Amino acid sequence: MENQTLPNYLQSIFHPLLKHTSDLECQLMLLDEIKEVGDKKEIPLLKELESHDNPKISHKAFEVKTVLQSKLGMDADRERRRLPMSLCFIYDEFNILPSKIDPDLEFGVSLDILDSE
Repeated sequence: MENQTLPNYLQSIFHPLLKHTSDLECQLMLLDEIKEVGDKKEIPLLKELESHDNPKISHKAFEVKTVLQSKLGMDADRERRRLPMSLCFIYDEFNILPSKIDPDLEFGVSLDILDSE
């Protein structure tokens, strides 16, 4: 049963295992196991481990989180912020030109690229 009073990263079954394991190789092996058998409860733990003092654990946690999110069908944070590739060509498709430049705006930078009419 899920305890809502605990922080999300403590609700992972792997948290106590990682906490009481002092050997780096064992911790990395546990992270590999999260990749194999983990579920959505491990994502907050992996986010927490991304800021770990040891760069090997931090890097492995990011790698495992990315694999686990794609395995579970969750969008990664950076993928959610990206626009679909089809929108890159929308201006050309509908023959939309950029708006005219306000002549009162002066940034000290030449904007010759917008003069292509």
